[in-house]
Amino acid sequence: IGDTVGARLISHAGSLTNLAKYPASTVQILGAEKALFRALKTRSNTPKYGLIFHSSFITRALAKNKGRISRYLANKCSIASRIDCFSEYPTTVFGDAMKQQVEDRLKFYETGEVPKKNLEVMGTAVEEATVGQAKLAKKDRKKKKKAKK
Repeated sequence: IGDTVGARLISHAGSLTNLAKYPASTVQILGAEKALFRALKTRSNTPKYGLIFHSSFITRALAKNKGRISRYLANKCSIASRIDCFSEYPTTVFGDAMKQQVEDRLKFYETGEVPKKNLEVMGTAVEEATVGQAKLAKKDRKKKKKAKK
């Protein structure tokens, strides 16, 4: 979703841990609370997006697909924040895979080309991340050995 939008989401939530605890529906309208409560009070339509609206993915989508992309992007953002917050070793594998999924979804809405299933994409990402984490764990063990000497 981009550095600026990600930083705004974390700032608005208070911390990365708080953002990771939010469901995707809350992440989608984060920053539009005033409009949400006004809509609930007047019984009108609730907002489709908050801070996520400033993402380049939503600006590239057609008007009729902005709500769909917003929901999909909020889902991926919620998953990514949980991975970033609760994983032992930092990795960009999942973020890159999810970014490609959003790109494929945009292409699907434009051309009709069916994207890969989430299970396939995340399966390959888990395999890549496992290899990367094994290397990082090995480096950590070496550092700990040197520190003991």
